[in-house]
Amino acid sequence: MSEIEDKVLADFKALEPDLKKWGKFVDESLSNIVLKNLVDNYKVKIKPSFRIKEERSYISKALWREKPYVRPLTEIEDKIGTRVVFLFSIDVKKASDLVLESDLWVAKITKKYDEISEKDPEKFGYQSIHVVVHPKEQNGYTHDIKDLTCEIQLRTLLQHAYSEISHDSTYKGPFKKDKEIARKLSKSMALMEATDDYFCSIFEMIADETRKVHNFTLELINIYKTIDPNFKNETLDRELTEIFFNFLDDYDISIDAIKEIYQKNRVSIDYAIKKPKNYLPTQPVFLLVVYLFFNHRHSFVNKWPLMSQQLDELYLTFGVSRN
Repeated sequence: MSEIEDKVLADFKALEPDLKKWGKFVDESLSNIVLKNLVDNYKVKIKPSFRIKEERSYISKALWREKPYVRPLTEIEDKIGTRVVFLFSIDVKKASDLVLESDLWVAKITKKYDEISEKDPEKFGYQSIHVVVHPKEQNGYTHDIKDLTCEIQLRTLLQHAYSEISHDSTYKGPFKKDKEIARKLSKSMALMEATDDYFCSIFEMIADETRKVHNFTLELINIYKTIDPNFKNETLDRELTEIFFNFLDDYDISIDAIKEIYQKNRVSIDYAIKKPKNYLPTQPVFLLVVYLFFNHRHSFVNKWPLMSQQLDELYLTFGVSRN
């Protein structure tokens, strides 16, 4: 190793204890504070786990690549690297905003795939977002805090798969100039970008449907509480509710229609809820069951999902003959 390489490596190794300390802080802050909501809601598929740049890689980047560095210890910003992987690109965008807005560090974005795509439309834009962070205050670090840079890569699972193949196997390997491989990689990136668009669209549709179901549930609970004010939301039987919510796909049912049925049969419904003969009337979904019983009885009873005794009780409660 040359004298200049020895000097560059010695400076880098001297920085290592502070780099490890900062890398650990970044990982813990991402998981437990900055991205906690995304972690708790299962949006994060691979949690951060920092690594220090390999010594040989650092020397090569500092001295032998085309880009000249005046002060590599400061200018090379991926001395620490950590990565967070998400399912959808919309979560990558949310995460980048949270990282950039956090007051735990000084942050700047160094690579943003949509901007790269805008500048060069022939390049596919399906790449990860890179954010570099360093400490705001000296805070016990022995070296200049501007040298303690950590590159946070934010990407989707599809981006991660592409990166593993293209960067590690091709970009760094002996095949980086193979045009046929490059063409196939470009095709794969285009497919991944399209797939991510479809995934995001599907997710939005699911989220919209989930909101509708959630709001419908709350409306049922509100009506139910006018009959039984002691009902607690946390006692909602979600499994039972979901069983009867499957009927929402078969019929066009509004909360107003359920309210109308309740008003017409108020005495019987109130009695059934206040003096329940079985478990079903103790749950708000009972109001939906009553609506279906009165408005779609023939098809509803043919698809009755519970034990027959509970259906028998419905007939008795509302004085309806089976014939």
